[in-house]
Amino acid sequence: MIRGRTRPTSYHTIQPLLIVYFREIDRIVSPGEDFYMQISLRKTSWLTSGALFLAALCWGLAPVATRYLLAYFAPLQLVLARFLIAIILFLPLLWPLRTHRWTVKKLAWAVFCGLTSVVGYNVTVTYGLRTIPAGVAGLLIASEPIWILLIAALVLREKISWTVLAGLLLALAGIVLLLSQETLGAAWNLATLIGVLLVLLAALMWSIYTVAVRSLSKELGARASTALTIMIGTLPLLAFWDGTTWPLLAHLSSVAWFALALLALGSTVVATILWNYGVARTASSQLYLVPLISVAGGALFLHEQVSIVTLASGLLIITGVALAQVRRLPWRGHEANK
Repeated sequence: MIRGRTRPTSYHTIQPLLIVYFREIDRIVSPGEDFYMQISLRKTSWLTSGALFLAALCWGLAPVATRYLLAYFAPLQLVLARFLIAIILFLPLLWPLRTHRWTVKKLAWAVFCGLTSVVGYNVTVTYGLRTIPAGVAGLLIASEPIWILLIAALVLREKISWTVLAGLLLALAGIVLLLSQETLGAAWNLATLIGVLLVLLAALMWSIYTVAVRSLSKELGARASTALTIMIGTLPLLAFWDGTTWPLLAHLSSVAWFALALLALGSTVVATILWNYGVARTASSQLYLVPLISVAGGALFLHEQVSIVTLASGLLIITGVALAQVRRLPWRGHEANK
């Protein structure tokens, strides 16, 4: 049998293979738009995570800074000094409101929101922090989302899911366990119990404010409504201004000035900007870090003792809050008032 000669491979036959080959070489040598887009997205993801972490860091260290500064200031002096600084920074945001048409009802509602946030929350939690550790206060404040969901369900008639109820039970179990430490720890006494109740009351007042300010925020915008409520809530505190505040400011140590800057600038202004930047780009809020940072900051900077009961109660509270917020977006839109 005579075999025929093999036909030589023509250029047209191998041309598609060469095209594919050189495209792969070009893709390896020159990554192209897709590669740089992935790098850009990765960079944006890092910036978003960093912004949310810094916001959580500022809010988590706020109870630590407050408790530290209470060695220098009375509670009302501290709240007033902090928010007077914040008002100066927020004044430009009030300028667009000069042309807003106010009714008595709207003005009364703005006054209610301002008093609830500054007096109801900040003054109350500052008095509570005189007698309880910053870490314990951070864990109690972390229960706020539970109360917000319950108030929204009662006032706005929003539906309560089983996850909210289960989360409420877990958070309440953590709070009860934390309160039971009165009999388990020698450091707990009646003053400590009053401090815990004051912080819980502050968390409830903040939850009321968060629900009440929704309508004001929709009409004026989140930034303008935050600036307005801060100014309104701070005005009544001016009645308690005395001549000892300025000398105290003049004799603060560098660490105390840093703590005051953390409260007035970090927690009130910078963290809010970082938070708004972060939540606009991702649904991951990193709020679970706030109470953990409070506990760690109290132990590191204030040398607070962290017991097993505190850790167990904190785990129950954080788990309950996380369970209650399943499939919900981050809720902290007005943290500047804190």
